[in-house]
Amino acid sequence: MSLMADSESQQAERLLIEKSSRRFPLTAIILTQDEAENIGECLATLEWTDDVVIVDSGSTDDTIRRARETRPDVRVFTNPFQDFGEQRNWALDNTSPRHEWILFLDADERCNEACAQAIRQAVTAPGQHVGFFLTCRNYFLGRWIKHATLYPSWQLRVMKHGSVRYRKEGHGQREVTDGPLGSITDPYDHYGFSKGIAHWIERHNRYSTNEVELILRLRRSPLHFSHLFSRNEIKRRRCLKRLAARIGFRPPLRFLYTYILRAAFLDGRAGLFYCLLRVSHEIHITVKLAEAEKETPIVPVEKRTDARSDQPAHLSSR
Repeated sequence: MSLMADSESQQAERLLIEKSSRRFPLTAIILTQDEAENIGECLATLEWTDDVVIVDSGSTDDTIRRARETRPDVRVFTNPFQDFGEQRNWALDNTSPRHEWILFLDADERCNEACAQAIRQAVTAPGQHVGFFLTCRNYFLGRWIKHATLYPSWQLRVMKHGSVRYRKEGHGQREVTDGPLGSITDPYDHYGFSKGIAHWIERHNRYSTNEVELILRLRRSPLHFSHLFSRNEIKRRRCLKRLAARIGFRPPLRFLYTYILRAAFLDGRAGLFYCLLRVSHEIHITVKLAEAEKETPIVPVEKRTDARSDQPAHLSSR
């Protein structure tokens, strides 16, 4: 019986070694907090990566246990969460990534094979690029809501270690780099409603508070109307965001723009419901903004030059 157990153990070890030898030299970093129901499927789509790191914010569920069951060689670190930008910077500074190129993924995201292959190709021959933007397919009520989520929406998720930093931008983050950035068009998959509608609403109630801080800052920033006609989609989106921060009637305008102009009606019932959820989110922002303006009047600031002002911003459809 002992010999049989030893044989099975040796066979399992050989299989692990063979699997590791076929993995791609890239470090994947996942930020987690109470993601037991998501982490297994997320890690399963990262089997091709050689190094996987989890930065956990103090999970009280089975996140870490399930992670180690799925990926025994996963490296786990713990750091209290402040915001996404700070957490990503902490991960870059403190987890000792084993490879030059890094992929950031969230637990409710899945790196499908097409996206994985595109990432491998991009970082194998990156040229002068120090990072690559990714886009995602957002799923709701069992279908991809392409139009309702303004696809494609770009986020810098693949980067060369040491070449990119992050800073807080609303509820998300914005990249800070002086190097050239590329784009990978094959999308990964995002299941933002994997924990249910109630969890999405609770999360976005917190996000709306952060968005108020961003809107107040954007109103003090210079508006370059020429960017509305730029060929760079990210510049156009940034200009629209600054313009939107200055106008009223945000909830109905959001619905008209998304549901009619961007054809979210083509996404069926899921598209309609998602647009209505986004309208409710805009209402929360509008009311909190009125409250903030009553407490703190807006004071214009002097226009300043920022060497990084033309770098693309984090664009989230969450």
